[in-house]
Amino acid sequence: MKKIYIFDSSVDFQKDIDFGVPTDVLPLRVYVDDKEYIDKVTITDEEFYKYCLSGAKVTTSQPKQEMIKEKLTKYSKEFDEVYVVTISQKLSGTYDTVQSIIENEKLKNVTLIDSKSGSVKTTYVLYRVIGAAENGVKVTQELADEFVRDSLLVFTVSSLEYLERGGRIGKAKALLGKLLRIKPILSTDEEGYTISLGMERTHEGCISKMKQLAEEFARKVSNPIVMGGYGVSEMKTYLDKLLQGFNVHSVARIGPAISAHVGPEVFGLVVGRGF
Repeated sequence: MKKIYIFDSSVDFQKDIDFGVPTDVLPLRVYVDDKEYIDKVTITDEEFYKYCLSGAKVTTSQPKQEMIKEKLTKYSKEFDEVYVVTISQKLSGTYDTVQSIIENEKLKNVTLIDSKSGSVKTTYVLYRVIGAAENGVKVTQELADEFVRDSLLVFTVSSLEYLERGGRIGKAKALLGKLLRIKPILSTDEEGYTISLGMERTHEGCISKMKQLAEEFARKVSNPIVMGGYGVSEMKTYLDKLLQGFNVHSVARIGPAISAHVGPEVFGLVVGRGF
């Protein structure tokens, strides 16, 4: 059976990665001082980081509905099975929009999967979806939820400004964090919400705690692999320290769609059951 795998542009993966199967992307939109860009198409990671660090107002929006409808109706005719993997429904309206189009257009062979996360963890879920489907398994949300539980995302950011702006943390907590120069250690839970796993005063403290959490999780799964991600180039040094000793599958840049919510000064990893 012919299959294709579609995902939104919040999925961050190493540039030279080849999934080995037909794929396509639903690009989100990002706004810099109200000017619209197409994520990873009309603006690069570096350009977006530069705007962020200069103090520009940055926001995001889901992919255009007309484009989603056009691609899904086209692929539903050309392929026997179409899988769509999106950023967490709790973090974006993308999932709901895709679901509405599938229902309205009666696209019976299109399966929608909520990754319950974003960035490199969504990439991990995508890999697992592809692996299962290509081996003849009918992938459902219930199965994808197992992939979510099979993996742990841990990341940190240098500034709480973006999380506060997006409503991920309260103003009082953000202010206290700024005054104390505290850096949060964050993750996404099984429902897809952003959660805090702790706080540290330095990047070195974050690296130590994140490594501990990742090592503990790795001991619970078979053949654990790690996928890393970072924003601005200065974060790569910290990420390299964090990844030491792990079986690293790939390292990605965190793109505009995610950076708009967490800031460009971000790094972290996903550890999960091997695939």
